[in-house]
Amino acid sequence: MATPIPQVEALVSDYTDDSSHPFVIVGNGPVGMRMARELLRRQPTRPVVIYGDEQHQPYNRVRLSSWLAGEIDWDDLTQPLDPPSGTRVDERIGLRIAQIDRQAHRVVDQLGRRQRYHKLILATGSTPFVPSIPGTDLEGIFTFRDLDDTNRLLARRARSHHTVVVGGGLLGLEAARGMQRSNTQVSVVEHADRLLGQQLDEAASRRLQHAVEALGIAVVIGDGIAQIDGRDRVEHVRLRSGRTLRCDTLIIAAGIRPNIALAKAARLAFARGIQVDDRMRTSDPDIYAVGECAEHRGRVYGLVAPGLEQAAVAAADIAAIDSRYAGSVAASRLKVVGTQVFSMGPMGAGEDPHYGRAHVFRDDAAGVYRKVLVRRHRLVGAIGIGDWHETVRLQTMIGRAQRVWPWQLLRFRRGGNIWPEEVSQGVAAWPAASIVCQCTGVTRGAISEAISLGACNAGAIADATGASTVCGSCKPLVADLLGAGEPAAPAPRHRILLGAAVASLIGALAILVGPAIPYADSVRHAWHWDMLWREELFKQISGFGVLGLFVAGLAVSLRKRTGVLNRLGRFDAWRLAHVLLGVLVVAGLVAHTGLRLGNGLNLALMTSFSALLLAGAVTTTVIALEHRLDGGFVQRVRRQSVWLHILLFWPVPALLGWHIFKSYWF
Repeated sequence: MATPIPQVEALVSDYTDDSSHPFVIVGNGPVGMRMARELLRRQPTRPVVIYGDEQHQPYNRVRLSSWLAGEIDWDDLTQPLDPPSGTRVDERIGLRIAQIDRQAHRVVDQLGRRQRYHKLILATGSTPFVPSIPGTDLEGIFTFRDLDDTNRLLARRARSHHTVVVGGGLLGLEAARGMQRSNTQVSVVEHADRLLGQQLDEAASRRLQHAVEALGIAVVIGDGIAQIDGRDRVEHVRLRSGRTLRCDTLIIAAGIRPNIALAKAARLAFARGIQVDDRMRTSDPDIYAVGECAEHRGRVYGLVAPGLEQAAVAAADIAAIDSRYAGSVAASRLKVVGTQVFSMGPMGAGEDPHYGRAHVFRDDAAGVYRKVLVRRHRLVGAIGIGDWHETVRLQTMIGRAQRVWPWQLLRFRRGGNIWPEEVSQGVAAWPAASIVCQCTGVTRGAISEAISLGACNAGAIADATGASTVCGSCKPLVADLLGAGEPAAPAPRHRILLGAAVASLIGALAILVGPAIPYADSVRHAWHWDMLWREELFKQISGFGVLGLFVAGLAVSLRKRTGVLNRLGRFDAWRLAHVLLGVLVVAGLVAHTGLRLGNGLNLALMTSFSALLLAGAVTTTVIALEHRLDGGFVQRVRRQSVWLHILLFWPVPALLGWHIFKSYWF
């Protein structure tokens, strides 16, 4: 790791050439550290200076609730940068930036020391919102936003008899869960009409409230704090309804406010947050803002994942790579007081009933509630209470506004899943572009590539890709991939299968679009090949040969559905026989027709035959190459090919019967 340089003025003298002025990042939270990693990856030769005003090494703020609850240790909470070898990084911990001098391109820290910058990135985050309630100056009142807050609550937890949490959002519920660890009586007061009002509808919130109350946490809904009373310390709170709650500890988790004081003093454009464009640039083109302090298109995101996306866009723009941030779809996927909660899209209190059509699945016995919102045949939102293994794929689907099919919605209403069970659970079978770690945007393909390059455990995956380094909820998916990390074995006899598939493909295409084989135009030819389709005997031999091969192929295709054949021989041998029969059918059709499709019903018969052979050739090609293709793609092709074969097969018996009848009757 880079050695910090204590004297800033000495550092400035090292960077006298403008081309070596460092990138300066203000804020060393998850978004600031992601910014540093992206810059070091894209421009490793330029120095990076990172300021953090807390007296701690960088840590994962998303996991503070787990730290409070005692579920993780210090190593799980901290988030060191570990810069690549050869890069120049200076992390200045415990130094607050007091001023930005835009004209001189420098920042001034709290000690008055100056630092030049090439580009400045503001990742100053947010501060807790404390409502204007009489009595907030009493002792025993805490916020829950940073590590110092959390450590104070840890010290307080063992001595608290009754803790009241103001706010029924994510932070409030997590604070309540953490404080209950020492058998402390805990009450949650939420002024809105439901818990997690921004994420859940009424039905989902009721189920969550039942789960919270089942843990012994009291919940007060639709009421607020009117006054905090006590002599020197908080002793009780009075609610707006007139009710009084005795307590010795009060935690305010009533929301956040973007930390924009530094930007305001520097006269950068701001509203609720620091205003940025689609490249995350502020009104000063050499200053960027990312994370909870940034306001993009009138919206401030209070979640980590959008900030990580913004950091990647800002780093790309600084490196002169065209990149645009179009906004994020708000998503929450976490465990709240022991209950899995998932929400994405416009699904909370602001849900518009006319925006789309909702589909709901309930299993009250299992404590499961699931709801999806569909607009113009595309999935735009979802809610889940209870375990739901499809949530990561749902986030990808919603984020890309992918089409949802009627049969998927029917499956959801009946069983609660969008995809069949065997498809939705296997992460290795997901498409390569599917996002596994929603916080960092890491795809299944990126993780699989890291595994192929030698990443053999979750830590190595995290170092190589960043997956599971934020909230950690994707760790089971990473573990699933590690378990399936062995490269797929080729199908038995895959080279023969591929050769046969290519031959069938060429033959079927030749029958459909190729020119007819010309008749022999001279008696001097040693062999008159046109006798194959001129003379009746040869026509009958080739015709009944094709019929026999077709029936044999049909019998082989039923192998898995008949008990007798299922016990005869290996499956791969039967599959190879089926493919080779298809090649022989192609040869028989060429001999029988000379690539002349005919007219009327003959044309329909040849078209159906050829389409059936073409579909089989494509499917066989995918099977032969499945060890090199995406597993999800192979599964989809295999599943769809069965229905395609059935669809194309139905006209063939009727057309074939008519062809034989016509040939002998007329």
